[in-house]
Amino acid sequence: MWVVFDVDGVLIDVGESYDVATRLTAEYFLRLFGVEREIKPEWVRELRRKGSFGDDFKVSEALILFALSGRAEELIEEFPEGGTIEWVRERFGFQVFGGSIERVFNTFYLGSEYPGRLFDFPGLWKRERPIVRRNLLEEASARFKLGVVTGRSALEMKLAERVIGFRFENVVTRGSYLKPDPRALWELVKGERGVYVGDTINDGLFVENYRRRYGREFGFVMVGRDVRDVNQFLEELLEGEQT
Repeated sequence: MWVVFDVDGVLIDVGESYDVATRLTAEYFLRLFGVEREIKPEWVRELRRKGSFGDDFKVSEALILFALSGRAEELIEEFPEGGTIEWVRERFGFQVFGGSIERVFNTFYLGSEYPGRLFDFPGLWKRERPIVRRNLLEEASARFKLGVVTGRSALEMKLAERVIGFRFENVVTRGSYLKPDPRALWELVKGERGVYVGDTINDGLFVENYRRRYGREFGFVMVGRDVRDVNQFLEELLEGEQT
């Protein structure tokens, strides 16, 4: 049986890394447009929770456009669950060049680890802290096939493994597919049974897409809804209570 994890918000607390990098990136571009406006942390979390963005570059773009309108809170509330960046672009008839967003974001998040950085910055990834207990991963790896499907790049995934202190043998990053593309899960599990542990609506959509496309059952557990955290899930799984 496979146990496949999302990383951010599941295995690692990214409240002081990705959340902050998204906010700083949006504010950076707002200043380029001559707008001094604060991006609230709760806007980042709510938009990511509701949306099917695949990565935080698109979350940043949505926040830039929402903030430029002066109606960010209203638009985030209006944004549909499972909505994509296309909803935002169609609403405004405009998009921010993704390559520029990616470079600014990576400068904030990766810091000196990023060869293409625009300026010196310590790297917010260093603020990340593990949520998952390593001993539970080690115990689970002896009984199940463990894997990761994440919106992180290969470099970002290596940094995550450094934070956790555990190396995953089976990983699909955004270099191959972006969630909710079900091919990411198929590439890992090839139709075998298992469960995906995520924390967003997009993660649930990802598993639903897999079931529809391949006609195979695969479980989904949402952290914060079905279990308190990934440690509770793993403890119950190892005790034989979680299916």
